[in-house]
Amino acid sequence: MNKPRLIIASAYAAILTIIFVVVVTIWAELAAPLKSWLTAFSGHHWTSKSILSILLYVAVTMVMYRLFRKPEGASVRKALSLLIIFTVLGVVALTAFYTGHHLKFF
Repeated sequence: MNKPRLIIASAYAAILTIIFVVVVTIWAELAAPLKSWLTAFSGHHWTSKSILSILLYVAVTMVMYRLFRKPEGASVRKALSLLIIFTVLGVVALTAFYTGHHLKFF
């Protein structure tokens, strides 16, 4: 197993998973049918998002691992830097959404 390759694949999979969670979370709060479907899928919408997130992360990690053949040190650093940036952006997006939702901005 090539560890740098796995790190890069995992980082990009995590980025896509973060985007998925942020989009689905906001979408489900604004669209009752999606929230109902998520609830029907596993019994609770958060549980369904978690299951789907795990499946997405594992699938994307496996695909990305096959795509990245010869990672370099800078590629690992770049992937981890992007992961940190997207993590912060995800937190900011969800915090802003729920704050606005609580304050009845929408």
